[in-house]
Amino acid sequence: MVDRHLPPISEVVLTRPAGSNAGLREALVAARPAGMVEPTLITQPLLAIQPLPDGGELPGALAAMTPTDLVVFVSPRAVEAARAVCPLGDWPAREFAAVGAATGGALAEAGRPAAFLPDASEDSEGLLESLRDVPVTGRRVWIIRGETGRELLADALAARGAEPRFVAVYRRECPDPHPRPPAPAGPTCLWIITAPQALDCFARLTSETDASQFGLLDSNLLVINERARDRARAAGIRGPISLAGGPGADTLARAAWQVIADRQSPSP
Repeated sequence: MVDRHLPPISEVVLTRPAGSNAGLREALVAARPAGMVEPTLITQPLLAIQPLPDGGELPGALAAMTPTDLVVFVSPRAVEAARAVCPLGDWPAREFAAVGAATGGALAEAGRPAAFLPDASEDSEGLLESLRDVPVTGRRVWIIRGETGRELLADALAARGAEPRFVAVYRRECPDPHPRPPAPAGPTCLWIITAPQALDCFARLTSETDASQFGLLDSNLLVINERARDRARAAGIRGPISLAGGPGADTLARAAWQVIADRQSPSP
């Protein structure tokens, strides 16, 4: 049921790192239901991605990697940073896995299609489900990621007898905490946030000493799963939080339009 007291969404904020929002913008435009008023689309990256110097931990991992190991890529950014260090065709491991469809697409483009992809939810849980019948006991699993994240994936694999190894290839940083012009804020704004650390950067935008940011905590959020929603609440976000069910552009676009439609429709 639509809440009469919530105003319509007039602005949708795309928060992926600079250069990564075009696909989502196109999906939102393409998915607009007939007769719906299109909100203003605003690009406001919440994360800056920087490759780690000298390939980060990847050179050491490649030196220890064997053909029987499994390599998991957590994002297209991980694929991009890793292949810049060493072409994926030259890696010793024979089997690669991806956390989501976009990451799988990046692997295919790099010439090493993923042997394992999530069947349903595009997250750690989805990939674990796709690996349910894959023997991993005693098998080394290299998780190519940023400096943090995917602890749940590593813990679950370890519980099944695998030997997970994190490999950091890039760094995620919060951009300027006081953007100009000020970030859109309030109950008419819908922020689409797909990365857990981006939620922390969003919370950093709020400041009681900066009146221009007042109301950010009352904005609407669209996140990919319940864990992200819990993290947002823990960061102090008070506004409505909706779940998209995955990080794919089409999935996010459909979920965003559902939120917008609910707020534009009259209550029964």
